[in-house]
Amino acid sequence: FLHPPFVNNHIKTNSHIFLSDPYKPPPIKHRPSKHPLSNKERKALKLNLVKDGEMTFQDILPLHLVWCQYAGEFQNKMDDIARMDFHGCYLTVTQTMVPGLLNKSGIVAMETMNTFTVIDKQDKSHVIPKRRTVFSFVIEDSVFCLYGNNLLYRPGERIMKKVGKPRIATV
Repeated sequence: FLHPPFVNNHIKTNSHIFLSDPYKPPPIKHRPSKHPLSNKERKALKLNLVKDGEMTFQDILPLHLVWCQYAGEFQNKMDDIARMDFHGCYLTVTQTMVPGLLNKSGIVAMETMNTFTVIDKQDKSHVIPKRRTVFSFVIEDSVFCLYGNNLLYRPGERIMKKVGKPRIATV
């Protein structure tokens, strides 16, 4: 075992560790990650919200014109309509469980897994839930009604995956 002079010498040289300072773990060095903010941090900072006045209808109108060209490719493909990207689509709520959202319409500025955020012509943003809501939109003189329950996926996942047979009505 250890000899007493060695133990005494060790205590004398490292006395600052044992006597005055409590144990402090070394600081953790964080390496930069690919995703700097988690969803919880984004919600806390309110980065997922489009506020009134932040984006106007005129600002988002060019996006709608680009979406109309994009949607023209899907007009004859009924199965792919539920998989298309709706950013820039002019949506109208035709049926909903929330009476205040009935007949609300606007251009989709942001889409999440459960909601659409639309900007109406009065430059107001509305967050519309997808669940139990029927949306209608126009593609080249054809009106399509789409059930929101078919869209309850993240936009990127819905576009890439083949989802079940959607219920789409053409008027």
